[in-house]
Amino acid sequence: MRMTWGESSRDSAWAVDEATMAERQDHARRLVGLRLSAVRYLTLDYRRWDLAPEFRGPRTIADTDEWAEPTWEFAACDSIDVGVELETTDNRTFSVTWDALGYHESIGLLEQPLLGWRFDEERDIAIWEVASRSRWRTFLNQPVEHVELHYLRWADEGFWCPRITLSFDSRVIELLLGDGREGDGVGPASDNVAVLFDPAALPAWERSSDLW
Repeated sequence: MRMTWGESSRDSAWAVDEATMAERQDHARRLVGLRLSAVRYLTLDYRRWDLAPEFRGPRTIADTDEWAEPTWEFAACDSIDVGVELETTDNRTFSVTWDALGYHESIGLLEQPLLGWRFDEERDIAIWEVASRSRWRTFLNQPVEHVELHYLRWADEGFWCPRITLSFDSRVIELLLGDGREGDGVGPASDNVAVLFDPAALPAWERSSDLW
């Protein structure tokens, strides 16, 4: 079943007003109290033509050599250009991705798989099952204590969300509109998700003091 963030029925995390912003927050907090059983990074399949030229559609990464150099792994963060899927122990799936590019920008969390909703099910996507092979491993089976969408005012016409915080037993994971940069930490982006794990600090350009 196709789901949306609320009565506004918009496939977007950008909020036109405070009521819509509250809808987005309430929807994201469905994750509170649940425990993660799987985490998937969905990326563009950069190595398809070298490693699986005949393959079409989503490709789950299984080869040991390919896992030796993940395209999303950077020193400062994990950097994912399609989105992140979070699966819970009760078989619910939540996804984090950026809004379709346009005048507004935002990142959102929706109880819905990415493929078939924001991205075509037949698209050439690489799927990385990262729960046990990344820094997510220590967060598995831990209850999500809090979810916060950090909204900012967008000029005088609404609110956008550049960052989402997931809290687990005094530890946090930050998901933000950003990307990993070789030797340069985390940079801002409008169509990429950067994942930061405790104790990593937020980049200087992510100003918490500017939050609405």
